[in-house]
Amino acid sequence: MGLCGKVGNIDETKIYGVMPYVAPEVLRGKGYTQAADIYSFSMMMYFVATGRQPFGNRAHDYDLALDICKGVRPEINELEVPKCYINLMKKCWDLNPSNRPNIIKIGICN
Repeated sequence: MGLCGKVGNIDETKIYGVMPYVAPEVLRGKGYTQAADIYSFSMMMYFVATGRQPFGNRAHDYDLALDICKGVRPEINELEVPKCYINLMKKCWDLNPSNRPNIIKIGICN
């Protein structure tokens, strides 16, 4: 689903991954963090819930990167996906990295 870089890679000028799975702050040139991984996790949640790749109907181009950075997220059919799942997914893809839960909070989410 995505690509990765080496742990501890000091070259923060490179972006690794498939655009829909890359956190907005990384697209803006900031480094990879645990919060960025949580964003990527939210896109995997989307794929699991819908069977569709996030933004699969769009070119992975500059316009998509801008939209992701503005907070645009894939559409969810709320009739197909449980509300608690949607709520967690939305928390994980929050535009503000500090608002995203950490993996421990995800593990105890109910």
